[in-house]
Amino acid sequence: MKKILSILFSVSISVLSSFGQVSNIQSIINEGVALHDSAQYQKAIEKFKLALKINPNSTLALYEISLSYLELKDYENASKFSTQVINSNDKNLSVGAYAVKSEALAGMKQIDNAITLLQEGLIKNGESYLLHFNIALNYYKKGNTDKTLEHVSRAIELDKTNSGAFLLNAYALRDKGYWVRSIYSFQLFLLLEPDSKRSKNAFEEMLQTMLVNPATEIPVERSFIQQQLMRDTVSRAPQETPPLSPVDGLNRDAIYNAIKRSMDSLKAAKKETDTYLLFTEVNRSILNALQKEKEQGALRSSSFWTFDFPFFKSILDSNHYDTYCRYISVSYFPESLQWWENNKADAKSFIHWFENGEDNSND
Repeated sequence: MKKILSILFSVSISVLSSFGQVSNIQSIINEGVALHDSAQYQKAIEKFKLALKINPNSTLALYEISLSYLELKDYENASKFSTQVINSNDKNLSVGAYAVKSEALAGMKQIDNAITLLQEGLIKNGESYLLHFNIALNYYKKGNTDKTLEHVSRAIELDKTNSGAFLLNAYALRDKGYWVRSIYSFQLFLLLEPDSKRSKNAFEEMLQTMLVNPATEIPVERSFIQQQLMRDTVSRAPQETPPLSPVDGLNRDAIYNAIKRSMDSLKAAKKETDTYLLFTEVNRSILNALQKEKEQGALRSSSFWTFDFPFFKSILDSNHYDTYCRYISVSYFPESLQWWENNKADAKSFIHWFENGEDNSND
């Protein structure tokens, strides 16, 4: 009996010790994550290394340290530690680790290797928004617009809540010459992320695409944030006259003429027309012109006609169009931000309508 009790006591001590060790590692990792989030990456790495001394096989510590090394642009170590996570077959961290390693490879100018790695990640983990978006981003860096659109479209199909994919999609569509579709990809991005620095830049490029603002000699800055990472800047100047030939069932010449008529009418009515009014009215004219196109009865099965256009036309036809325009322009027009702060009842009604498809303006 004494021998059995002794064995049980030893087992209990061992279990408690293991539990305490796990708890201690998690606490250390949490401290490291907090340091990482406050941009103290070197201090965060020290915490993660401490956790790895206790348990060298902690995939969470390995993953977090790879992220911190990536922020420091220490691509060799970011690749080294993310590779260990990939090789561990930890299903919870595998997709993220593939994304980190691909970013490290891209940072070392190995774009093709990064794409190959991400494709391996898709085979291993199945369809993933993050992996498709990273593939699209790397093809974008290579200047392959078709492949960019292929993978960013798949990313959007998998998850319509991530703003970055709509922004990349807008840029790629604009570069491809699909300027009408790009306008509404910009707006989907702005609906999800209305108030960041890149929102202001995106809104400016959208205004140029809509012909509301003239093209500038210095192209609008383009940037991305994916996970915690700031992407490289890519800049391309928009053309003054966009492509007007029909594409994907869309008569771009008709849309262009609708814009010009709207602009001419507004400028004739007022000697000085503010940019916000130009934006709202040109956007209205484009949507109405698209409605006429749709009513011609041609079969239109692309996502633009089945999702984008019906969504934005429903906003135009609702009681919330101006509120919507104010919302997506808060980063660009100071008066839009002021309007939003001064009209909270209208803002609440728009949000309720957007989330539920119902109007509670009488509540």
